[in-house]
Amino acid sequence: MAKIEKVSQNITPFGGIYFVHDMFKRSGLRNLVDNELGMRVSTCGYTYGNLFGNWFNLFLSGGDCAEDITTHLRKTLSAIPGNKVSGADTLLRCIKELSVENTPVTSSGGITYQFNINDKLNTLMIKSLLLTRQLEKGKSYDFDYDNEIIAHEKFDAKRTYRKNTGYFPGIATIDDKIVYIENRDGNANVKTEQSETLKRAYNALKNNGISVYRSRMDAGSYAKDIIEVVTENSELFYIRANRCSSLTESIIQIKEWKDVEINFKNYQVATIKFTQFFEDRNYRLVVMREKSSDPQLDLFTGDNFIYRCILTNDRKRPQITRIYTN
Repeated sequence: MAKIEKVSQNITPFGGIYFVHDMFKRSGLRNLVDNELGMRVSTCGYTYGNLFGNWFNLFLSGGDCAEDITTHLRKTLSAIPGNKVSGADTLLRCIKELSVENTPVTSSGGITYQFNINDKLNTLMIKSLLLTRQLEKGKSYDFDYDNEIIAHEKFDAKRTYRKNTGYFPGIATIDDKIVYIENRDGNANVKTEQSETLKRAYNALKNNGISVYRSRMDAGSYAKDIIEVVTENSELFYIRANRCSSLTESIIQIKEWKDVEINFKNYQVATIKFTQFFEDRNYRLVVMREKSSDPQLDLFTGDNFIYRCILTNDRKRPQITRIYTN
């Protein structure tokens, strides 16, 4: 016979958050947050670990902003045993306390942009990945870097190249995990001080026992000073190259193309020696082309192919384009 037990507690649709909250504590993440960020003043009543837990619970329960914890979810989240739920004002003060002042950076063209460099939170992010075994000390990983537009209409939003307003942070990832973020104005040129951004990202990983095997970047990283930093901090690199007149001339001279299939599409691939930035280095440029659907011939190459180029120091693997696109 089934045993029926009557309970007086209110039924909640967010029962799954109880297990998430418990895992956050048992994994050691709450203690890590407190150890890395330090203690808040004793009169505050909430630790950073406690408030980070509130943020996780809020978003995983369907909340969109801090105010939702006060308006909709406080009663439900307060029912979690041992959980101390703050109000929206306290959550927002937590974010303010952890923020850092912007750093003005002037480009070679004399334009000043605002960068935001938060080393403490970037270190916490890497240590959280190590604690949860998503990364391992002593291992080498593939490192990807790109700048991503974060569209918004805040008071400091700048107009981006996509004609909207927002920020344009540089983001480094390993697999699908973000390991470094550095914010910058939405109108900032991606190449401005990118070499310094990459140095900080590589050093943050190195200081936590993580090394980089391969670095992969888009054409926004195609510059001499950036390539030098990438070379110093990774064994192999793959950077998409920008088309220019000298490069176009080299492409026109290519006589032998190899047919390859990448992600179920047919391409032609060739390799040429790269000497634009470093004549004394054994770099190569892998050129990939595919037929364009537009019958109009290219004015410079005299054909209707779409060309893409990847600069690399990898001379052992012929299928560089496959590595880059995977």
